[in-house]
Amino acid sequence: MTPMTMTSLLTTTTSAPITALLTISASTNPAGIRTTAAATTTAKPLTALPYDPCYNYTVLDDLRRATNNQLQSSYYAQYTSKLLCDTDVNWVGWYRLFIRGQSVQMPDTCVDQLSCGTHAPLWLNGAHPRIEDGVVTRSVCGHWGNNCCGFQSNPIKVKACPGGYYVYEFVRPTGCYLAYCADVRNISISNHTVTPEPTLAAPAIFYLFGSAAGDTNNTAVEDGSSSVIQLLSPFLFFGRTYQQIYVNNNGHLTFNQASNEYIPYSFPARGSQDIIAGLWTDLDNRPRGVVSYHQYTSGNVLTRATRDINTHFPNLYFTASWVFVATWNKVAYYALTSTETSFQVVLISGSNFSFILMNYGDIAVTEHPVQAGYDTVSSTHYFVIPESINGSFISNLRNSSNGNVPGRWAFRVDGGSKSNKEYITGLQAKLSSFSDLTDTGNIQIVLQQIKQELVKYGLPNSIELTLRNVQKIKP
Repeated sequence: MTPMTMTSLLTTTTSAPITALLTISASTNPAGIRTTAAATTTAKPLTALPYDPCYNYTVLDDLRRATNNQLQSSYYAQYTSKLLCDTDVNWVGWYRLFIRGQSVQMPDTCVDQLSCGTHAPLWLNGAHPRIEDGVVTRSVCGHWGNNCCGFQSNPIKVKACPGGYYVYEFVRPTGCYLAYCADVRNISISNHTVTPEPTLAAPAIFYLFGSAAGDTNNTAVEDGSSSVIQLLSPFLFFGRTYQQIYVNNNGHLTFNQASNEYIPYSFPARGSQDIIAGLWTDLDNRPRGVVSYHQYTSGNVLTRATRDINTHFPNLYFTASWVFVATWNKVAYYALTSTETSFQVVLISGSNFSFILMNYGDIAVTEHPVQAGYDTVSSTHYFVIPESINGSFISNLRNSSNGNVPGRWAFRVDGGSKSNKEYITGLQAKLSSFSDLTDTGNIQIVLQQIKQELVKYGLPNSIELTLRNVQKIKP
């Protein structure tokens, strides 16, 4: 395969969004495929998918945040080092508040000091918005020294959502001990002091998993796997149809046999099996974490899968008829028992279409070899998620995407249309909303997004893109 090359004219401003005209030339000549050197096509602009924080948030359900969690003097003296301090949290994106399963909101009136598991509880200094207001910015106060706004913390963004709830773009407060509050003063929740057990629930992009979903759990065995799972519907993976699958504890799925491999192959491996790697590395579910799976042929999960696929692939008019969800929840790395890593691989099919969603939560860094993506027999099709082969950077997976949904990578894997006899060898596309294309990580994400567009138009999935030059132009 001759690598595709591309020549581009890209704006490289560091603050404002850019507009760029990208001209791509390609030559491919795999065995038995005719190259049409003169063929070109003009694709639609690569516009960003709509991002609505009302449906893209992380659940924040730490019981200590409740306004009725008052610090007693003995508690205050004993647990000072364990008080909530939100400067210690790596705030990313939007959050929705829950207490004991009930959706709640931030207080927008003064809260007593020594509430919410902290010294100076943070409350919203301003009314919550209406739905028609969209995203608004509100100032935040912390009650201390008998002054309701003894601390003026950094402002946050708020949005009202259909269904009567709110989402918040929390940011790091100005100091310790300050923490965001969850208002339970107007709902029925018993008043008691909560033992500190901080937790962030799985991101909203995760499909339901665990006991609530009726999952089957893998045995906690080093380098173990599920037994063979008979699929309730055939799954088409780049021309091969499978009736069974294995969920391997080390973060990958295989079809023909279980795998105890804890050192991942580098893709393209040009091997003899199809592999789907959510995060293939040396995981260990014995000291902590659960590996589980479930498949569906009816219900709300299919409705959600249909919506998700039509969001990522809007021209297919797809309806899901089968979904398989495999989840690695807070699993440790081998010999690193204090680490926690969470991700999902979701297989979705309907009619003659097949898709994979890879959802990423908190991913701990590691010195183990890692690999995320997929590979086929002889590597006729493969994909490596950028930065997923460097254990020092894989925590960034939670914020990366090929479809503007942070933490999610979406792929069509049935192999595409078989009626396309000639491969595209040219593409002209307009890119927008990339802030800095001099950054290597950003470039790789852009190239992968362009690759996905090219594959949609008929190019083989194994095509490789490289950036030859960047030239500044006026928008």
